[in-house]
Amino acid sequence: MMTTLRWTWLTALAVLIVTADAQTLADRLRAAGSISFKIINAQYSIRIGVTECVQTAFSGTTGAQNTLAVSFLPNSLDFELTLNQIFNAIQSNQVVRFNATVNEDGTRIVWTAQNIPNPICAYITIGNNTYPFKIYEVFGTFVVDLERMDCRSDPLNVLGRDVNIRLNLDRADTVLGFVGRVADSVCSAEYFLACARASDLEFAGFGGQCPVGDVNGDGCVNNADLLIVLFNFGGSGQGDVNNDGVVNNADLLVVLFNFGSGC
Repeated sequence: MMTTLRWTWLTALAVLIVTADAQTLADRLRAAGSISFKIINAQYSIRIGVTECVQTAFSGTTGAQNTLAVSFLPNSLDFELTLNQIFNAIQSNQVVRFNATVNEDGTRIVWTAQNIPNPICAYITIGNNTYPFKIYEVFGTFVVDLERMDCRSDPLNVLGRDVNIRLNLDRADTVLGFVGRVADSVCSAEYFLACARASDLEFAGFGGQCPVGDVNGDGCVNNADLLIVLFNFGGSGQGDVNNDGVVNNADLLVVLFNFGSGC
Protein backbone atom coordinates (compact mmCIF):
# COMPACT_ATOMS: atom_id res chain seq x y z
CA MET A 1 0.00 0.00 0.00
CA MET A 2 2.69 2.46 1.03
CA THR A 3 4.86 1.42 -1.89
CA THR A 4 1.97 1.91 -4.32
CA LEU A 5 1.16 5.31 -2.83
CA ARG A 6 4.80 6.36 -2.99
CA TRP A 7 5.14 5.50 -6.66
CA THR A 8 1.76 7.11 -7.42
CA TRP A 9 3.18 10.37 -6.07
CA LEU A 10 6.38 9.89 -8.03
CA THR A 11 4.41 9.38 -11.24
CA ALA A 12 2.34 12.48 -10.55
CA LEU A 13 5.45 14.52 -9.84
CA ALA A 14 7.04 13.36 -13.07
CA VAL A 15 4.40 15.30 -14.98
CA LEU A 16 4.17 18.21 -12.52
CA ILE A 17 5.97 21.32 -13.72
CA VAL A 18 6.93 23.76 -10.97
CA THR A 19 8.46 27.08 -11.94
CA ALA A 20 10.47 28.96 -9.33
CA ASP A 21 12.42 32.17 -9.75
CA ALA A 22 16.11 31.58 -9.20
CA GLN A 23 17.35 33.66 -6.30
CA THR A 24 20.91 34.74 -5.75
CA LEU A 25 22.40 34.68 -2.27
CA ALA A 26 22.03 38.47 -2.16
CA ASP A 27 18.32 38.09 -3.01
CA ARG A 28 17.90 35.64 -0.14
CA LEU A 29 19.75 37.94 2.23
CA ARG A 30 17.45 40.84 1.26
CA ALA A 31 14.31 38.73 1.57
CA ALA A 32 15.19 37.73 5.14
CA GLY A 33 15.37 41.44 6.06
CA SER A 34 18.26 41.48 8.52
CA ILE A 35 21.70 40.13 9.40
CA SER A 36 23.62 39.46 12.57
CA PHE A 37 26.79 41.49 12.72
CA LYS A 38 29.87 41.69 14.96
CA ILE A 39 33.27 43.35 14.63
CA ILE A 40 35.57 41.04 16.59
CA ASN A 41 38.68 43.18 16.33
CA ALA A 42 40.37 45.81 14.15
CA GLN A 43 43.60 47.75 13.88
CA TYR A 44 43.15 51.50 14.31
CA SER A 45 45.29 54.61 14.09
CA ILE A 46 44.60 58.31 14.65
CA ARG A 47 47.03 60.68 12.97
CA ILE A 48 47.15 64.43 13.52
CA GLY A 49 48.84 67.48 12.00
CA VAL A 50 48.42 71.17 11.26
CA THR A 51 47.47 70.89 7.59
CA GLU A 52 48.01 67.15 6.96
CA CYS A 53 47.64 64.07 9.14
CA VAL A 54 51.31 63.15 9.40
CA GLN A 55 51.94 62.17 13.03
CA THR A 56 50.50 59.11 14.74
CA ALA A 57 48.87 60.18 18.00
CA PHE A 58 47.14 56.90 18.88
CA SER A 59 47.16 53.34 17.53
CA GLY A 60 46.17 49.89 18.66
CA THR A 61 43.34 47.41 18.43
CA THR A 62 39.67 48.02 19.05
CA GLY A 63 38.79 44.70 20.63
CA ALA A 64 35.34 43.17 20.19
CA GLN A 65 32.37 45.45 19.59
CA ASN A 66 28.74 44.83 20.53
CA THR A 67 26.85 42.19 18.57
CA LEU A 68 24.10 43.75 16.44
CA ALA A 69 20.97 42.66 14.62
CA VAL A 70 21.06 44.95 11.58
CA SER A 71 17.80 45.48 9.67
CA PHE A 72 17.83 46.43 6.01
CA LEU A 73 16.01 49.50 4.78
CA PRO A 74 12.82 48.69 2.81
CA ASN A 75 13.33 46.86 -0.50
CA SER A 76 17.11 47.09 -0.31
CA LEU A 77 20.28 45.78 1.28
CA ASP A 78 21.11 49.25 2.64
CA PHE A 79 21.29 49.76 6.39
CA GLU A 80 22.00 52.44 9.00
CA LEU A 81 24.18 52.33 12.11
CA THR A 82 25.21 54.96 14.63
CA LEU A 83 28.90 55.74 15.10
CA ASN A 84 28.63 54.24 18.57
CA GLN A 85 27.22 50.99 17.17
CA ILE A 86 30.07 50.72 14.70
CA PHE A 87 32.76 51.41 17.29
CA ASN A 88 31.66 51.48 20.90
CA ALA A 89 34.47 53.82 21.96
CA ILE A 90 32.90 56.67 19.93
CA GLN A 91 30.30 58.51 21.99
CA SER A 92 27.95 59.71 19.27
CA ASN A 93 24.49 58.72 18.06
CA GLN A 94 25.14 60.16 14.61
CA VAL A 95 23.57 57.82 12.04
CA VAL A 96 25.67 56.63 9.11
CA ARG A 97 23.97 55.04 6.11
CA PHE A 98 25.65 52.20 4.22
CA ASN A 99 24.48 51.74 0.63
CA ALA A 100 24.83 48.31 -0.96
CA THR A 101 26.26 47.44 -4.36
CA VAL A 102 25.89 43.80 -5.45
CA ASN A 103 27.94 42.02 -8.08
CA GLU A 104 26.29 40.36 -11.08
CA ASP A 105 25.94 36.87 -9.65
CA GLY A 106 24.82 38.10 -6.22
CA THR A 107 27.71 36.64 -4.25
CA ARG A 108 29.55 39.83 -3.20
CA ILE A 109 28.23 42.99 -1.54
CA VAL A 110 30.08 46.26 -1.08
CA TRP A 111 28.49 48.48 1.58
CA THR A 112 29.72 52.07 1.22
CA ALA A 113 29.36 54.60 4.03
CA GLN A 114 27.59 57.83 3.09
CA ASN A 115 29.07 60.99 4.54
CA ILE A 116 27.31 62.72 7.42
CA PRO A 117 25.28 65.81 6.43
CA ASN A 118 26.83 68.16 9.00
CA PRO A 119 29.91 68.25 11.25
CA ILE A 120 29.35 66.71 14.68
CA CYS A 121 31.02 66.84 18.08
CA ALA A 122 31.99 63.35 19.25
CA TYR A 123 33.99 61.94 22.14
CA ILE A 124 36.32 58.99 21.75
CA THR A 125 37.58 56.91 24.65
CA ILE A 126 41.16 55.71 24.18
CA GLY A 127 42.58 53.77 27.09
CA ASN A 128 41.44 55.54 30.24
CA ASN A 129 40.98 58.94 28.62
CA THR A 130 38.25 60.55 26.52
CA TYR A 131 39.05 63.07 23.79
CA PRO A 132 36.73 65.45 21.90
CA PHE A 133 36.80 65.51 18.09
CA LYS A 134 34.89 67.65 15.61
CA ILE A 135 34.10 65.14 12.85
CA TYR A 136 33.57 66.55 9.36
CA GLU A 137 33.68 63.44 7.20
CA VAL A 138 32.92 59.74 7.67
CA PHE A 139 34.11 57.19 5.12
CA GLY A 140 34.35 53.46 4.73
CA THR A 141 33.40 50.24 2.98
CA PHE A 142 32.38 46.80 4.18
CA VAL A 143 33.10 44.19 1.52
CA VAL A 144 31.68 40.70 2.05
CA ASP A 145 31.47 37.50 0.04
CA LEU A 146 28.30 35.49 0.61
CA GLU A 147 28.60 31.78 1.31
CA ARG A 148 25.71 29.35 1.41
CA MET A 149 25.64 27.10 4.47
CA ASP A 150 23.28 24.52 5.94
CA CYS A 151 20.49 25.90 8.07
CA ARG A 152 21.43 26.48 11.68
CA SER A 153 20.50 28.75 14.55
CA ASP A 154 22.06 32.21 14.21
CA PRO A 155 25.62 31.73 15.58
CA LEU A 156 25.60 35.27 16.99
CA ASN A 157 22.29 34.59 18.74
CA VAL A 158 20.56 37.91 17.99
CA LEU A 159 18.22 37.18 15.05
CA GLY A 160 15.97 34.62 16.72
CA ARG A 161 15.79 32.45 13.60
CA ASP A 162 17.72 29.87 11.64
CA VAL A 163 20.09 31.27 9.01
CA ASN A 164 21.72 29.80 5.91
CA ILE A 165 24.14 32.47 4.65
CA ARG A 166 27.55 33.34 6.03
CA LEU A 167 29.11 36.79 5.38
CA ASN A 168 32.85 36.45 4.81
CA LEU A 169 34.60 39.80 5.16
CA ASP A 170 37.22 40.82 2.61
CA ARG A 171 39.65 42.26 5.15
CA ALA A 172 41.96 43.77 2.52
CA ASP A 173 39.21 45.94 1.00
CA THR A 174 37.32 46.87 4.18
CA VAL A 175 38.16 50.13 5.94
CA LEU A 176 36.31 52.65 8.14
CA GLY A 177 37.29 56.05 9.42
CA PHE A 178 36.70 59.76 9.78
CA VAL A 179 38.37 63.09 9.15
CA GLY A 180 37.98 65.96 11.64
CA ARG A 181 39.85 68.05 14.14
CA VAL A 182 40.92 67.67 17.74
CA ALA A 183 38.76 70.13 19.69
CA ASP A 184 38.03 71.50 23.13
CA SER A 185 35.46 69.85 25.40
CA VAL A 186 32.48 71.45 23.63
CA CYS A 187 33.99 71.56 20.14
CA SER A 188 33.88 75.36 20.05
CA ALA A 189 37.63 75.61 19.48
CA GLU A 190 39.38 73.37 16.99
CA TYR A 191 43.05 72.52 17.05
CA PHE A 192 44.87 69.86 15.05
CA LEU A 193 43.63 68.09 11.97
CA ALA A 194 42.77 64.47 12.84
CA CYS A 195 42.40 61.41 10.60
CA ALA A 196 41.15 58.13 12.08
CA ARG A 197 41.25 54.81 10.26
CA ALA A 198 40.28 51.26 11.21
CA SER A 199 41.40 48.38 9.01
CA ASP A 200 42.21 44.67 9.02
CA LEU A 201 38.82 43.98 10.58
CA GLU A 202 37.94 40.59 12.03
CA PHE A 203 34.23 40.11 11.50
CA ALA A 204 31.38 37.65 11.85
CA GLY A 205 28.06 37.99 10.05
CA PHE A 206 25.11 35.73 9.20
CA GLY A 207 21.78 36.08 7.42
CA GLY A 208 19.20 34.46 5.22
CA GLN A 209 16.28 32.40 6.41
CA CYS A 210 15.47 28.71 6.17
CA PRO A 211 12.18 28.23 4.27
CA VAL A 212 9.32 25.97 5.38
CA GLY A 213 9.64 22.60 3.67
CA ASP A 214 13.44 22.66 3.47
CA VAL A 215 13.86 19.09 4.67
CA ASN A 216 17.61 18.74 4.13
CA GLY A 217 18.45 22.24 5.45
CA ASP A 218 20.26 23.46 2.34
CA GLY A 219 18.17 26.65 2.13
CA CYS A 220 16.15 25.62 -0.94
CA VAL A 221 12.87 23.68 -1.18
CA ASN A 222 13.42 21.52 -4.26
CA ASN A 223 13.45 17.99 -5.68
CA ALA A 224 15.90 16.82 -3.04
CA ASP A 225 13.38 17.62 -0.30
CA LEU A 226 10.54 15.93 -2.23
CA LEU A 227 12.59 12.76 -2.64
CA ILE A 228 13.43 12.63 1.06
CA VAL A 229 9.73 12.80 1.94
CA LEU A 230 8.77 10.24 -0.71
CA PHE A 231 11.40 7.68 0.17
CA ASN A 232 10.56 7.95 3.87
CA PHE A 233 6.82 7.96 3.27
CA GLY A 234 4.98 6.08 6.00
CA GLY A 235 7.95 6.13 8.32
CA SER A 236 9.18 8.70 10.82
CA GLY A 237 12.22 10.91 11.28
CA GLN A 238 13.66 12.77 8.29
CA GLY A 239 10.85 13.99 6.05
CA ASP A 240 8.45 14.57 8.95
CA VAL A 241 8.18 18.27 8.12
CA ASN A 242 5.33 19.06 10.49
CA ASN A 243 6.77 16.97 13.35
CA ASP A 244 3.62 14.93 13.92
CA GLY A 245 5.56 11.66 14.14
CA VAL A 246 4.88 10.25 10.68
CA VAL A 247 5.93 11.10 7.12
CA ASN A 248 2.70 11.33 5.17
CA ASN A 249 0.62 13.40 2.74
CA ALA A 250 0.66 16.42 5.07
CA ASP A 251 4.46 16.61 4.87
CA LEU A 252 4.42 16.15 1.11
CA LEU A 253 1.94 18.99 0.71
CA VAL A 254 4.09 21.31 2.83
CA VAL A 255 7.03 20.70 0.52
CA LEU A 256 4.91 21.03 -2.64
CA PHE A 257 3.25 24.28 -1.59
CA ASN A 258 6.62 25.77 -0.71
CA PHE A 259 8.48 24.33 -3.69
CA GLY A 260 11.03 26.82 -4.99
CA SER A 261 11.25 28.83 -1.78
CA GLY A 262 14.78 30.04 -1.13
CA CYS A 263 16.03 28.78 -4.50
